[in-house]
Amino acid sequence: MTHMTDDLIFSVTLLLSLSLLYGLIVHYFYASIVTKQVLTGALFGGICVLGMVSPIELANGVIIDPRSVVLSIAGLFGGPIGAVIAASIGGGYRLVLGGDGVYVGLSIVIVSTFLGLAYRHCVKKDWLKINVLQLFLFGSLVQLSLLLLATQLPETAYKQLMQSIAIPRFFIFTIAITLLGLLLKNIENLKITELSYKEISSRLSHHLHNTPLAAITWDRNFNVMQWNKTAEDIFGYTADEAIGKHAKDLILETGSKSEHDVNQVFIALWEQQGGERSSNENVTKDGRKISCEWYNTSILDEEGKLIAVASLCEDVTSRKKSEQIIWEQAHYDSLTGLANRKMADEHLEQKIKVADRSNTSVAFFFLDLDRFKDINDARGHDIGDKLLIQVAKRLRSHLREIDTIARFGGDEFVIIIGGIDSTDQVDLIANDLVKKMAEPLNLGKELAYISASVGITLYPQDASDPIALLRNADQAMYAAKNSGGDRFQYFTPSMQKSAVSRMALINDLRTALAENQFKLYYQPIVNLMSGAIHKSEALIRWQHPERGLIGPIEFIPIAEETKLIVDIGDWVFHEASRQAVRWRSSFQPNFQISINTSPVQYKSDNFNARDWLEHLHVMKLPGDAITVEITEGTLMESRASIDQVLFDFRDANIQVSIDDFGTGYSSLSSLKKLDIDYIKIDKSFVDGIAPNSNDLALCEAVIVMAHKLDLKVIAEGIETENQKRLLIAAGCDFGQGYLFSKPLPAMEFEKLLNI
Repeated sequence: MTHMTDDLIFSVTLLLSLSLLYGLIVHYFYASIVTKQVLTGALFGGICVLGMVSPIELANGVIIDPRSVVLSIAGLFGGPIGAVIAASIGGGYRLVLGGDGVYVGLSIVIVSTFLGLAYRHCVKKDWLKINVLQLFLFGSLVQLSLLLLATQLPETAYKQLMQSIAIPRFFIFTIAITLLGLLLKNIENLKITELSYKEISSRLSHHLHNTPLAAITWDRNFNVMQWNKTAEDIFGYTADEAIGKHAKDLILETGSKSEHDVNQVFIALWEQQGGERSSNENVTKDGRKISCEWYNTSILDEEGKLIAVASLCEDVTSRKKSEQIIWEQAHYDSLTGLANRKMADEHLEQKIKVADRSNTSVAFFFLDLDRFKDINDARGHDIGDKLLIQVAKRLRSHLREIDTIARFGGDEFVIIIGGIDSTDQVDLIANDLVKKMAEPLNLGKELAYISASVGITLYPQDASDPIALLRNADQAMYAAKNSGGDRFQYFTPSMQKSAVSRMALINDLRTALAENQFKLYYQPIVNLMSGAIHKSEALIRWQHPERGLIGPIEFIPIAEETKLIVDIGDWVFHEASRQAVRWRSSFQPNFQISINTSPVQYKSDNFNARDWLEHLHVMKLPGDAITVEITEGTLMESRASIDQVLFDFRDANIQVSIDDFGTGYSSLSSLKKLDIDYIKIDKSFVDGIAPNSNDLALCEAVIVMAHKLDLKVIAEGIETENQKRLLIAAGCDFGQGYLFSKPLPAMEFEKLLNI
C-alpha cells in the first residue's frame, strides 16, 4: 500500500514538472497558436508515455498512471489540436502495451480528453472559471468518471483497485489536476501580462515618439534622460545632443526668469512628489525665444522617493501670438493704435478705484473734431484716416503715458486722467489740449486745419459710475460744439435736463407725423415792382399736444439727425401740392409754392424724386407749381446722386431756389450747370442795408450777378419800407418778410389772395 502511494506521488511530481516545460512553450511560442498547441500536445503526450513507462500494475495489462490528469489538462490548456495530439500519443502507447485493461485504458484517454475540452469550452463561454474550487470539482469529475470506467476491468483487478489505491488515487490525482491547472493558468496569465506590458510599452514608446508634445525625462540633477522626436523639432537638438545635458545648457537662458521658475517647479516636485504645470520662455538651439507650457510629473522608486521627472512640453508661441492679436483687436483701435471703448471702460473703472482710495478725482474728456466730416467728404476717406492717425499721435505726445487715450469711433476720442486734486489742473490740460488741436496737421503734401470740441466731466463730483460719466461728457461736448467749437465745456446739471428734454422731443417727433400734428403756414413772396402775390413759401409748424406750437428751428435739426426729415419732407411736398391745386383753381392759375428741403433728404436711400414727379402727374399739377429750396451746402456737395435729382426737377419744370444765399460757399459753375432759377438773399444782409452801407453793396452785387446768370432774386426778411425801397432800387425781383405778412395758416393766407 505504501509502495503504491509513493508511486502515485512520483507520478504527481512528474506531472508538476510538466509546468516548467509548458512555461517554456508558452514563453517562446505564445504568439503562434498552432505551434503552441502542437508542441503542447506533444509535451502532454510525452508525459503520458513517461507515466505509463513506470506505472502501478495491478494485474496483467491493468496499470495505474497519471494519463487522466495529463489528458484532462491537455484538453483544458492545449486546445483541440494539442488535446488530439496528446490523446493520440497516450492512447497509441497504451494500445501498444496491451493487456486485460487495454480498452478501459483507451476509454480513460478518450473520456479525460473530452472532459478537458468540455471544461475549456465552458470557460470560453464564460460559464465557468479556472479557479481552485472549480478545478477541484473538475478533477473530482474526471476521477469519478475513471472509477466508473474501472468497473469494466476484470473483477479481481477491480477489487484490488478499490481496496488498495482507489481512494488515494482519487484525492492525489484530483489535487494534482487542481494544482497543475492553477500553475498552468498562472503561467498563461504571466505571459499575457508580459505581452500586455510589452504592447503598452511599445504603444507608449510610439506615442511618446510621435506625440505632438515634447516628451522629456530628467534625472534628479535636471539632466536629460529621454528626448523624443517632437523635442528635437521644438528645440532643435537631436536626442544624442540632448541626453546627458543640463536644462540650462539646452533650453534655458542663463539668469532669466524662466530659469528661476523652472528651479521652483523642480523644488515643488521634490517636496510634493505630485504634478506641476508651468509656462515658461525657453530658447532653441538657434537662439529663438519661444513660449512653452510644461506638464511635469514626479517618477518615484519603490520606496516612494523621487528619482526623476517626466515632462510634456507644448510650443505655444503661435497660439500666444494669436491670442495677443485677438486681445489687441478686442482692446485697441485698428486705425490709430489707441485704446478702444472696451479698454477705456476697463481703465476708467481702475482709475475710479484708485480715486476712491486716494481721495482724488478723475477727469473724463470727450473730444470731437470740428468739421472733420467736411474734410472726409471733400478730400476722401484716405485723407480722413491720415488725419485721425495724426490726431492720435498728437494726443499721445501731449499727454502722459499713464493717461488713457481712446478712440470711440469716427472722430470721437476720450481722454481719462486720474489723480486730479483741483479743477485748475483740468483747466490747464483742457486749454492746452484745445490749442494743440487747433494747430495745422501735416498730411504729407498738404496741411489740414481742424479744431476740437471738448466736453469734460469729473468723478465723483458729476457722476458715480462710468455710464453716467460718458453721458455727461458727451452732453458737455455737444454744448461746446453748439457754441461754435474750438473750445471746452464742463458738464452742468442743466445739460442733463436739456438732454432729457431733447430725448423726449425725439420720442414725440417719431409719432407726430402719424398723429397728424404737423401744419403748414404760408408766407407770401411779393413781386416788388407790382406788389402782386403769385408765390408763397410753405413753412412747417409742429402742433405739439402738450407744448403747443413748436417752430422748425427747434425740431428740424433733430429730424435731420434722426433721418425723420425724409418722411416729414415727403409730407410737406404732398401737402403743398394739394394746396397749390386749390389756390391755382380758386385764385391764381400760375400760383407757385416753395418748399424747403434738407441735405439729408438728398443723401437718403429712401428718398426718390421720381415719386414726387409721379404724384404731380396724378394730381394733374404742372412742375412749375412747386419751387424746391436747397441750401448752399447741398449745392456745393454736387455729388452725382444729388445732381441727378436736380436734373430730374429741371426736366419736370420744377424750379430750384438757393436759400440763404451768401451765408455759405457757392460755386458759380454749379449755379449755371444745375440750371438754378432763384437766389434768396439771406435776412442777415437785408437787416443791415442802408444807403452807402456794405450790406447794400453786397445785395446789389448779388442782384447784378444773378441777373447776369439769368436768375431771379428774392430778398428775405424785409421788415421796413426803407429796406423795400432800397431793394427795388437795386433791381431785386421779389421780397418776403413781415413787412408784407407773417407766416399764416392756409385759410388766413387766402384772405391775402382775395385782396
